[in-house]
Amino acid sequence: MNITELTKENFKESVKEGVSVVDFWAPWCAPCNMMTPILQNLSEEATNFKVFKVNVDQEQELGAEFNIMSIPCLKIIKDGEVKEEIIGLTSKERILEVINTII
Repeated sequence: MNITELTKENFKESVKEGVSVVDFWAPWCAPCNMMTPILQNLSEEATNFKVFKVNVDQEQELGAEFNIMSIPCLKIIKDGEVKEEIIGLTSKERILEVINTII
C-alpha cells in the first residue's frame, strides 16, 4: 500500500476518524528518507490506523499549523486531534508502542 501524501485540501478529511500517523518530512532530509521504508512497512501491516505523509516544502501552511520545527516529525492523531508527537528517526517498534497507547 502506498502512503497517501496529504495537502491542506485533504488533510482534515483524511485524519478526522480513527488513528492516523502523519509524517511531516522533506525530500532533502536524510533522516526523513530513512524513515520512509519504516513507514511503508508500518502502513502495510496497519489494520487499526492509517499512515500519511506531508511534504513540508510543498505544504508550508500545514507545517506552520502543526508547529513543525524539526523533521522528520510524526504526529499521532486520533479523531482529528493530535495525541502524540515523535521527532527524529524512530524505530517501527517505538512508533507502534506510541500508537498502542492511543488506540
